[in-house]
Amino acid sequence: MKKMSVSFTLGKASRQHEANVDHSNRKFIAPNVDRTRVHLNVSYVQQDVEDAYRELFGAAVAAYNEKQKQKCRRIEDYYQHIANGKREEAFYEAIIQFGDSKTAPCGSDAGEIAKQMLDEYIRSFRERNPNLYIFNAVMHLDEASPHLHINFIPFYTKGRSNGLEKGVSMKAALDEQGFTGSNFKENRLVAWEESERTFMEEILHRHGYVREDKQAHYAHMSVDEYKSAKEAQNIVEAFRRVRHVSEEGLAADRVRQLQMTLQGLEQKVVQLEAQQRSPYKSFFYSAPDKQSFVQAKLDELGIPYRETENGFEAQECYVDQIRRLEKQFKAPRTSQREMMRNDIDRLLMQSESFDDFLSKMQKAGYTIKQGKYIAVKPKYGNQFIRLKSLGELYSEYGLKNRLRAKQQFEEKIEQQIKASQQNEPAVIVLRTIQFYTISFGKDALPMRKQNPQKPFSWTNDAELDKLLRLNKRINDGATPESLRQEFAALTELVAAKEAALQKTQSDLKTFLELKEQIEVLYEGKHTDVYTSEQAAAGVKRFPAINQHNYRNIDTLIQNETENLRNAEAELAQAQQNLKAANELLTVAEKVFGGTFVQHLVNDERQRREAKYIPNGLKNA
Repeated sequence: MKKMSVSFTLGKASRQHEANVDHSNRKFIAPNVDRTRVHLNVSYVQQDVEDAYRELFGAAVAAYNEKQKQKCRRIEDYYQHIANGKREEAFYEAIIQFGDSKTAPCGSDAGEIAKQMLDEYIRSFRERNPNLYIFNAVMHLDEASPHLHINFIPFYTKGRSNGLEKGVSMKAALDEQGFTGSNFKENRLVAWEESERTFMEEILHRHGYVREDKQAHYAHMSVDEYKSAKEAQNIVEAFRRVRHVSEEGLAADRVRQLQMTLQGLEQKVVQLEAQQRSPYKSFFYSAPDKQSFVQAKLDELGIPYRETENGFEAQECYVDQIRRLEKQFKAPRTSQREMMRNDIDRLLMQSESFDDFLSKMQKAGYTIKQGKYIAVKPKYGNQFIRLKSLGELYSEYGLKNRLRAKQQFEEKIEQQIKASQQNEPAVIVLRTIQFYTISFGKDALPMRKQNPQKPFSWTNDAELDKLLRLNKRINDGATPESLRQEFAALTELVAAKEAALQKTQSDLKTFLELKEQIEVLYEGKHTDVYTSEQAAAGVKRFPAINQHNYRNIDTLIQNETENLRNAEAELAQAQQNLKAANELLTVAEKVFGGTFVQHLVNDERQRREAKYIPNGLKNA
């Protein structure tokens, strides 16, 4: 019977690249998309997520607000309330696929059947899942194989004693649909996902297929683990075949040996499968240096992990190893004077005046003594230190000049906003810069120096530097779409440079092998690699080479070595340009999506919480 795999992947709105509605609706076209086939995509539902929230929860939010006597407890925008909170996901995205690019590519007979099965799946989704509201659903037929993207909002309808009568909750939604969990590994979500895969398998059967087991639970195995599991599987299968042969036909000791091998390998397979089912945990640290140290150690040990915007995720089975690595980290020592400079830099950029700055210093635990020279004593010190002794830029005169430069920068941005009213993209970038400075002034963002050797300022801020570079590109005529096209073009260029480098490496290898064959043939050199017959056969492939000109091979090798160096340099430059374009495009996507500063604020909140949550560990 014909076989076809099924794939059901669930993504969350809060995780980058996991639930991208713009990508689903082709507002952003990735390099793997065939633009000539975009029109073939099938759109089932296309509703703005905020409109969906108003339609779903408008009445419930209004009823809730009416009961609130305190204005601060009212919910003005329920979507933003959920999206900016940490208890629930604003929405989810399920990606559904029958087969893959090899078994059911777009345009093939199997691909057409997969398309029909996907259509059956989406049309019965709401009937199976009455508590999952679909606001966006599209079938993609412009990539390697047909697949569905379904964006949905999970909601409960049974009233609660506190809060909204109807609201967002995946747990409550699945509860109402009858799913329960026995423990944290076999929870409601796992049960629901398995139910959906079972339904997909039923669709397969209706179309004359059986489900192909693609060993999906080995997706995050290390290479050694995967090889071990494959060897175990092969030996287990071989032994099971042997079981059908009478024991009289085998030596008794061989049977016992195979039985012991089978028992040990089956236990290993069970152990690996349990390990791969282990849930993911999120790790984040208040000190970026500590995170970099731990990730470098994980790379050395071959422990799999996946990066997130503010840390990384690893499976629970690796938690103990990661804990041991964390204990190996030793934070670099920071002198008292350096700590004071950092505090002064941060508080100065949050101040409106010099008096405001001194007031903030006192609130931060500094004792101020004013005289001919201002001196301060930190709460972690026992003596007063004159500000001017910290450096010329930390004297009273230097601080006032820096404060004036800060205010001039902010005034310049305000003037540029007024002057750019006709250029909407430029205004969006400038307002993001303004929002960034305001958020920093409210102590919601950390310092990120562009040049660690210089004092922090708006011209020495790594995040503002990104925004200023984007602003310059926008003023030069760039648009979000042109930045995407530039990124796609550079991606293709890097691929071409990599191919050119591989060809040059292959040519150089051929010339080096040919030189050795020539030396055996024409100079009688002895080598363990080629016999004289093999050398003659190798040189014969190049009729232009003879005993009079064979020494020209050294020139060819020299030229090809130079070509290799040039190819490596060109690839390195192309990769550097691609990295810069990727960073700029990432910034642009967040800026024009209105989330640039919010992402930074959320990251900083996570890092600050890491100081109070033991070891910065959360469920993924």
